[in-house]
Amino acid sequence: MSAFSIFVLALLGLIVVTVIATAKVVPQGFNYTVERLGRYVRTLHPGLGIIVPFIERAPSHLPA
Repeated sequence: MSAFSIFVLALLGLIVVTVIATAKVVPQGFNYTVERLGRYVRTLHPGLGIIVPFIERAPSHLPA
């Protein structure tokens, strides 16, 4: 494999990881809080939610 092929594969892998990190699926009966750099921004309601990857996070607080 050439260096260009490896670069393209690495770039595609990074794009896939970014797209996966953007979408958050909130289960029915739960709400997720979205934090941007540790500060509350908004609440995600059940369904598909979109966040800014690597800057915002929506930790799931599932019961133990």
